[in-house]
Amino acid sequence: MKHFLIISIILFSPTAAFAYLDPGTGGVLVNIIVASVAAAIYFIRELILRFFKKGGYVDNRENVNYEEPKIAILSEGLQYWGTFKPIVDALIQNKLPFKYYSLDVNDPALTIENDLMHSQFLGYGPWSYTRVAHIKADTLLTTTPNIGTKGSPIRKPAGVNNLMHVFHSINDLSMYKTGSLDQYDSVILVGDFQIKSIREIEKLRNLKEKELLPLGLPYLDELVKEKRDEMRKQDMKTILIGSSWGSKGCLQSYGTEFIKQIALAGYYVIVRPHPQSYISEKELIKKCKNELSQIQNIEWDELISPSTSMGRADLLISDTSSVRFDFAFLYEKPVITLAIDAGEMPGYERDYLSTIWTDKSSREIGFVVERASIGQLSKYIEKAFIEFDPSKICQIRNQTIHHFGDSGTFIAKHFAEQQKKNK
Repeated sequence: MKHFLIISIILFSPTAAFAYLDPGTGGVLVNIIVASVAAAIYFIRELILRFFKKGGYVDNRENVNYEEPKIAILSEGLQYWGTFKPIVDALIQNKLPFKYYSLDVNDPALTIENDLMHSQFLGYGPWSYTRVAHIKADTLLTTTPNIGTKGSPIRKPAGVNNLMHVFHSINDLSMYKTGSLDQYDSVILVGDFQIKSIREIEKLRNLKEKELLPLGLPYLDELVKEKRDEMRKQDMKTILIGSSWGSKGCLQSYGTEFIKQIALAGYYVIVRPHPQSYISEKELIKKCKNELSQIQNIEWDELISPSTSMGRADLLISDTSSVRFDFAFLYEKPVITLAIDAGEMPGYERDYLSTIWTDKSSREIGFVVERASIGQLSKYIEKAFIEFDPSKICQIRNQTIHHFGDSGTFIAKHFAEQQKKNK
């Protein structure tokens, strides 16, 4: 029993860096209770799904006419369901069979019942990474960076011919960790602006050129559907603070004084940290909440989807986060960027690029406030409301995003055309 417990801890403990697997991730949390529960969930759920052939685990291999799907999707779980849902829906609609692998037992995809979709939870920790390495498919589509990179817990599967990356943000490679896409064979482009950074890194490292597919950003499909103008809960104008996580986020970099400044200037404030913050920087979030707890016109948004908060907000203040472009392009409202020094973001591809796309684009969608001017933030807010031009934002959006709001359809169409070609 003792040996079984130790093995369970090693194999099934969830990792702290769940939802973004950087190089070096893979150290397990030695927590007996969590590990035991994770192990139990894994075994019991797999047995139930296999036995009843429902809840997302549809095994068609007993059918004599069954053909192994050529397409596979790998998801880190719930946080990225918004990225994969439009693709899953479109693949099913186009009658394209596929496999769906998840590293999260709570992934909504595991509850889908459809003969075209073979879903499987791969477990937690090192055991799940080993199972990923044994995936077989013509194409494995994932938004997880650094697969196959030195130090990454996940090896590039030898049984996959085409490792394909789909972005989960509006950004070029500058905000990806060093080597993030080095082992990928193809990339679904959000827009043509990403080509320069990808090709520059390939040339620098003497990598084989990837196939670049102009198919868009699928999670925007879902945000377009969810878009709604929420009723204000108060008379004051609402400012949304959308912070990234880690050193590139404004909560870690700037603290809470600028938020107090905005609230005391008479604005209602919604603070929305990146969902990863609640996993990777719990102490920071707790500290920030305590510092702001005495101010009445401040609330915190902990939902996975940002749609409700974005619908309520009149203006967004953020940092390096691509939520700036989501908000501007979807809601056509003003954005202010708080500058984050490059020195606070070590280990990113930006260190190897001649130009950074966001350096220019951040100023195209709104004001950029430098650290030295943070005391004047309220004045920038007033100016942003006065000078904002929604028609300019629409023009930038059309120049930036491929297939805005309908990316899933075009991704499925690409797979359908590829399969026709290969027949």
